[in-house]
Amino acid sequence: MKKINSIMIRGFVFFLTFTFVVGGVAQESKVIVDANMKECEVLLIGSSHWNNYNHRGSDIVQAKQIDILSEKYQRQLEDIVARIADFNPDKIFVERTIEYQPKLDSLYHLYRNTNWGNDKRNEIFQLGFRVADRLDHQMVYGIDNHDTAFPYDTMLVAMRDAGQQNKIEQFSKEIKNLERKYNQLVEQGATLDEIFDYLNSAESRRNNFGWYLNEANKTGKLENTIGSILASEWIRRNLHMYSYIQKYVEASDDKIMILLGAGHAAVLANFIQYNPSWKIVELSDI
Repeated sequence: MKKINSIMIRGFVFFLTFTFVVGGVAQESKVIVDANMKECEVLLIGSSHWNNYNHRGSDIVQAKQIDILSEKYQRQLEDIVARIADFNPDKIFVERTIEYQPKLDSLYHLYRNTNWGNDKRNEIFQLGFRVADRLDHQMVYGIDNHDTAFPYDTMLVAMRDAGQQNKIEQFSKEIKNLERKYNQLVEQGATLDEIFDYLNSAESRRNNFGWYLNEANKTGKLENTIGSILASEWIRRNLHMYSYIQKYVEASDDKIMILLGAGHAAVLANFIQYNPSWKIVELSDI
């Protein structure tokens, strides 16, 4: 079976981990490492795919999505942007690869100086760029890494070989249940705050990250470690992202904002809790 590529990763991870893939370069001259960091507040925001409104996209799991450009959600978004601006993060990090940074810089320049971006649904532009512009930031930082694998199809083959058909069916049910729960939020006209609260709840984060450790990791026959490879690759990707953030943050930074797919946020929340100088702040806290 054909191995899933890095774009197709997005679909499965969006609902098992509520993530999405986009791409960003840290210019080496701007990367500063400081081992003696003072306390830094980290506004960690896990989001869904606003750009997937009214079309299927490339996700494996197909879910309904809010119309972020509607008057209702634009008003709610403005309220959230105002609250984040009051929080006043010194740097904003988004889900673009570090190689993408020059293009991200160009797009941000267009956003600030033209009407470009007003009709773009991507949360990076709608939320990340909007906050950065409001605070007169000179750049938005891409911190993703795509140099990892996600062999989900290969894992399914290994599960079939191991006679784990029941577990395959269980995975499918879990995906459908997550899809149904999110769709209900959208259909019921949930507010942006309610959606963010759902995606960033302790339970959602625990379930997102826990799936890799408690489900994927035990798939296949005893000698087959494909499930562990998948789980470790997902963790490795996020560890790279965390490393880029650590290297970008300077001693003068009191607060930062991290805007990622909620699956990434679930893993980063675990990393950050071991950083004695960093404290996670939830959107609901501000």
